[in-house]
Amino acid sequence: MFDHRSIQLLDQMIQYRRSAIPELMRKLKLSPRQFHYDLEKLNDGLIDIQLPPIKLMDNYFKVDDSLIERWQKGNLPIKKNQLFFQETERVYLIYLYTFIRSEPVSNMHYQSLLQVSRNTALTDVKKVREFCQSMNVELLYNRTNGYHLKGTEEDKRRIASLCLGSILQLPLGRLGIEHIMANWKKDLEIEGIRRKMETLAKQFSVQFVKDRIEELCYLLAFIKERHQRQAIDYPEEKRTLVIKQPLYEMGTQLAYDLFGETIQGESLYITIQLLSAVQGSSKEIQDPLLIKIADEIIEHFERITLITINEKAKLRDSLYAHLVPAYFRIQFGIPIANPLIDKIKEEHKELFSFVKKALFPLEQSTQKMISDEEVGYFTLHFGGQFAERKKEPRQYRALIVCPNGISSSLMMRSQLQQIFPEISFSNPTSLEQAKEMDPDSYDMIFSTVYLASPKPLYLMQPLLSTVEKNFLIQAVTTDFSSLDYRTVSVEELMEIIHRYADVKEEKKLYEAISTKLWIKKSTERRYAPMLSEILTKDMIQFTDEPLDWKTAIRMAAEPLQKTQKIQNTYIDAMIKKVTDIGAYIYLGKGIAIPHARPEEGVNQLGMSFLRTKTPVLLLDDQERPTDIFICLAAIDNHTHLKALSQLTKFLSNDDSLQALKEVATAEELIHLIKKGEEE
Repeated sequence: MFDHRSIQLLDQMIQYRRSAIPELMRKLKLSPRQFHYDLEKLNDGLIDIQLPPIKLMDNYFKVDDSLIERWQKGNLPIKKNQLFFQETERVYLIYLYTFIRSEPVSNMHYQSLLQVSRNTALTDVKKVREFCQSMNVELLYNRTNGYHLKGTEEDKRRIASLCLGSILQLPLGRLGIEHIMANWKKDLEIEGIRRKMETLAKQFSVQFVKDRIEELCYLLAFIKERHQRQAIDYPEEKRTLVIKQPLYEMGTQLAYDLFGETIQGESLYITIQLLSAVQGSSKEIQDPLLIKIADEIIEHFERITLITINEKAKLRDSLYAHLVPAYFRIQFGIPIANPLIDKIKEEHKELFSFVKKALFPLEQSTQKMISDEEVGYFTLHFGGQFAERKKEPRQYRALIVCPNGISSSLMMRSQLQQIFPEISFSNPTSLEQAKEMDPDSYDMIFSTVYLASPKPLYLMQPLLSTVEKNFLIQAVTTDFSSLDYRTVSVEELMEIIHRYADVKEEKKLYEAISTKLWIKKSTERRYAPMLSEILTKDMIQFTDEPLDWKTAIRMAAEPLQKTQKIQNTYIDAMIKKVTDIGAYIYLGKGIAIPHARPEEGVNQLGMSFLRTKTPVLLLDDQERPTDIFICLAAIDNHTHLKALSQLTKFLSNDDSLQALKEVATAEELIHLIKKGEEE
């Protein structure tokens, strides 16, 4: 029997086949009992289709080369009765099966499709109904039509797109899709659509994000087979927006090839899908509106993170390339699956929060809420841009292959540079470009997809967890021994610790040890202190004397200067910046956060607080009376974000802010801050 867990285990064993069994169990969060149970199921299935089972040897496992080859080529001969789909997969499959139905569908159809009992099928149908209702579509049943969908054609396709995007991320996704087509005795014409897409992409000199275009190929294959297809129409404003796009001609041609006739609604629909999957945009045809939005997003990001961006033009160009497809996805309600979203929120919690706020100009322009999945990709983009660069001697050359989009590529390159400072990394390239490159031009490949190469290939996700980073380090240093400066195994250390101590928080201990080992030359996961750790009693002042704004900034910064966290030049830089740029430090509600660039005199991360009894007129402006000055001394683009996030949350709450303005002592203020951190 092949199910989600056994297929996932096979995938991970092939991807991390040089890892020890305890490492693999840790990554998959499996107990020894669960691991052996899943492995037994997997091996039973492999034997049933006459493929070699996975062998265990001491603390390691061995995957046969023939199995690896078949897995990477995607041609495991799994039989219909060997598949067992989990609940999430079944919900997607029921919807897609109904979406292309060619006859009335009953509960018996679903039972046969999914190899489940009548009650399980009925429970799944209920979940599909709830899923559809959340997106304005109803799954109805009557004796004449059986189960059928009610709603607009655009909404029905939107759900189909989300189902396909989500299920293709799951281990049994492609097998499930093929299973649906086989049940309706239809051919899945993915290859033909993919070839047509590639031909037209070359003709129109455009590149697409591989994952997005792959999802689109599947979506178009399903739409082509949809018997109940209804007309799609768009308001005049949206029609005009799409028709003026250079890709409209490609969309029209593709629509004609699919449906054998020219239908404007289908041409518009396919063009919108193409625009939502395009990889960047030509500089010659940049849209002034999107350029303006990109500039405003950067401006918002600088203001709320207190980060001054050095290469703003370079960031704008890369952000614009990401913004083009995102704008059309958001504007036309095209859902996007982001399998990394939970990891992004966990690994980059504060950055995610700030990026979400910085996207306000995009939200305002589209008049649409931006999903967490979209925010997640923008977070990868900013995270990749602001990672610290190391200028150290590099010996090895590595090729990066990431066809998943510019944001994922930037994050992937950023992490690799920090994990392996001794390696010279290429700019991310496409799968097609990588195949054309001379193998002598690189020593190794880091890729999100499999490709044949005579050089060592390391498969990875665009965003790595601590455990995955540890796996990657071990794999690379096994092949390139001169990089092996991490001589102690995390698993060996964990084993010793368990032998002599009781571990209460194993995950945190594992991450701390891993980080300590590989962080030697990296700053990405440097400890980020909480607000209460940097805004301490000796950093807090109150004054009753009336002040001008320059004196107020100097007084607010005094505790930082006395403790040598900053130099005098930093105070001068803060004042000069206000003089040159204006009251950029003013947040409203009587709050100002003076700051300058780290290189202008910051020695150590710090924050100081000054509350004045008499409001200070910032730049002598009656419109900006300020009674709270919070000086920030940041050392980089990362370390202060957690404390700043907590401060922002604190100041945005009216009750907390009022309490802040009423405190009389440093002790009261610290108590308020710690109380806020606990909530």
